[in-house]
Amino acid sequence: MSADLTLFLREFARSFDEQAGAQARDRFLRAVGARMAERLTLPPCATIEAMEHEMNALLALIGWGQVSLSLDRGRHVLQIRHAGLPTLGGLGAPAGYWLAACLAGVYETWIGWQPDAAGGCAITWRPDQPREGNVFIMEYGSV
Repeated sequence: MSADLTLFLREFARSFDEQAGAQARDRFLRAVGARMAERLTLPPCATIEAMEHEMNALLALIGWGQVSLSLDRGRHVLQIRHAGLPTLGGLGAPAGYWLAACLAGVYETWIGWQPDAAGGCAITWRPDQPREGNVFIMEYGSV
């Protein structure tokens, strides 16, 4: 990405947060993520492993890193470990993850459209979560 575009995006994000606030930003970015997922259609997948492979192929197309999925049967959640999400400096919560809500919208749409997907589920994450390098952890489950 060019320096001019990077500067524009960082200042856009900073101004958006100042004017709209974090909650409005996250609602907006989830909607943007859902629209991205509609354009990058994930095919029906019979297994979590197949879904992970298909997601990684689509994420590679847009340069948004990679994902690994695992099912926590005890808590009834799908754990999503995402590495390589583009950052806008230290903006966002946790720091550097301004696009986290957009990514959540992508994953909610992709997973929600899968055969036999449970209704009433959403992506959640803890803004204060400790990170393992550049790995960002989200969960898909009942809200």
